[in-house]
Amino acid sequence: MTPDVVVDIGNSRIKFARCLADRVALVASLPSGDPTAWDDQLSSWEVPRPLRWAVASVHPERLDRFHDWITARGDEIVAVNNYKQLPLRIGVREPAKVGIDRLLNAVALLPRLPKGTPGIVVDVGTAITVDLVNDHHVFVGGAILPGPRLMFESLHQQTAKLPRIDLHEVPVEDPPGANTRDAMIVGVMAAVMGGAELLVDRYASLSPRPPWVVLTGGALGGLADYHFEDVGKTLTDRTLTLEGIRLVAETLS
Repeated sequence: MTPDVVVDIGNSRIKFARCLADRVALVASLPSGDPTAWDDQLSSWEVPRPLRWAVASVHPERLDRFHDWITARGDEIVAVNNYKQLPLRIGVREPAKVGIDRLLNAVALLPRLPKGTPGIVVDVGTAITVDLVNDHHVFVGGAILPGPRLMFESLHQQTAKLPRIDLHEVPVEDPPGANTRDAMIVGVMAAVMGGAELLVDRYASLSPRPPWVVLTGGALGGLADYHFEDVGKTLTDRTLTLEGIRLVAETLS
């Protein structure tokens, strides 16, 4: 199925992407429970009807509600929600329990990797995932960390005096922080960048060739321009998951 629109339903937002000429072209980040906003976005794109949709989600209940909305429109939908649908070799113990977004990132990464070159995806959203595709182009797992918003909320809720900081992306702040707020921002920045760097370095040490790194996710913020040492390339692509959905949909009827 060649989709007109691909959708990634996350824990915080929903992303629409208009597909044109075998690529993800136009992208919009929308409220996850607002059908009026969805209709308005489609109207602004002037898309034809009926539409062909490919949808993936880490949130099953939201996927079900979105499925009902699409079918009420009279559109065609393919749900990408099972690892067995993916053109991807998976080398983990329980593939059914791996977040579909992590696997879709790997699907989109593979066409970019030269033969024999491993790849790493750093995806920064509500949670952060740092995953490895090895030199045989097998997804072999990774790591899951709290994202910047969760870190800030945890610091505020689990302490008596630390303030609430309404930042949802990886911040940028020169250390040391001169006040409590700045110190929290520096700390979260260091936690994200330091964690990602440690994991990339560890994966690189396990690989026979320098891996390529792709940075993605709606909360990348200051990490978007980060360049890791001892890797082949560092790329930024905020549409990686959406492209994975499009590629998988093309293989499904």
